[in-house]
Amino acid sequence: MEQEEYCISVGEPWDFESQDGQNIIRGHILCMKSDRCIVFKSNHYLKFAVAAGYILILTPRYKENDFSDLTQGFVVVNGGIFIGEYDEKLNEKELERNIKFAIIGSIKKMENSI
Repeated sequence: MEQEEYCISVGEPWDFESQDGQNIIRGHILCMKSDRCIVFKSNHYLKFAVAAGYILILTPRYKENDFSDLTQGFVVVNGGIFIGEYDEKLNEKELERNIKFAIIGSIKKMENSI
């Protein structure tokens, strides 16, 4: 999944804008910790009222969803901006302790992704 490009469509905050455009964040998945936790790295530095950085920790917004079928569609997510130095050895609990809630949106694989 590391080479595949993904797009997050941001619903909240409704007025979010990045270098990718209005309500859009593009990037790739660094790590899929589980079917319920993704480490996402944006192509551009993201600034929110609560924090800033490149790394988002994504979880499904609804408990009945997970990321197992992400390559086939989209998943509605909660996203937190990771605070501190990211290390791939961090487990899900450690990741959760180091985020500031930032977005509600949906993630999907981009059409032209390899």
